[in-house]
Amino acid sequence: MKIAFIGAGNLPEAIIYALVEKLNTDGQNIIIYDKIEEQYKRYDKLNVKIACNIKDAVNNSDIVFLAVKPQNFAEVLLDIKNSGLDLSNKIFVSPAAGITTEYIESQLAQKAAVIRTMPNTPLLIGKGMTALCKNNHATDSDFEKVCKIFAALGEIIILPEDQMNKIISVNGSSPAYVYLFAEAMLQGAVAQGFDEAAIYPAVLQSVIGAFEMMKSGGKSPAELIKAVASPGGTTEKALESFYENDFSGIIKKAMLACTDRADELTGEYCL
Repeated sequence: MKIAFIGAGNLPEAIIYALVEKLNTDGQNIIIYDKIEEQYKRYDKLNVKIACNIKDAVNNSDIVFLAVKPQNFAEVLLDIKNSGLDLSNKIFVSPAAGITTEYIESQLAQKAAVIRTMPNTPLLIGKGMTALCKNNHATDSDFEKVCKIFAALGEIIILPEDQMNKIISVNGSSPAYVYLFAEAMLQGAVAQGFDEAAIYPAVLQSVIGAFEMMKSGGKSPAELIKAVASPGGTTEKALESFYENDFSGIIKKAMLACTDRADELTGEYCL
């Protein structure tokens, strides 16, 4: 099985290293192409092939990762369409926000197998969460191959396509929510006189510990909150401040804004 990557940035790098190190894929079965040749330097230690152009990458692969930004899809798909290649035995994989399988298939102008994914950045350290769906031309076998790749980089969830824009607010963008919360905690500590560098490990371990409790403790977030917040105690006071300022509402509003933007991207680029 030969796998091509149109675009050779951070996400392809993580996937390629997973293919080589976790799935024992021969580097000679991996083909990369990027307009920015500087990107190739990150693959110096791997025995991967460099394509001369998009047609070359697609022609010599079975699975094609379209690892470009939404605004570049039209150009890339047009190049593939104009290549004149038979795409019936290719599997196209897209990690782009808002780009639908229907749009990709329509721009390729062939009955191509298309699998849409929404990974997140913890995938870079093997702790990712990736949502996947497929179009009608992708077989169960096609889908299983792609799911296996992302499963090597964390956890996966399979969804209908009408939920793929919504899932971005849950897994795609959400690492930034956690980073923002940690940053706010850090600044709250500094405001009380702590040195930022000295207190950062305490903030970090507190966040890590809390998430490990959720993952392995067998209790819901509500149950874990109750276990920490003793009546009349310090945690209860902190939580009261959160509730008074509608912390839950702020998070919900942010998630809806994320989904709205994904829907906008679909409208902008999938016409």
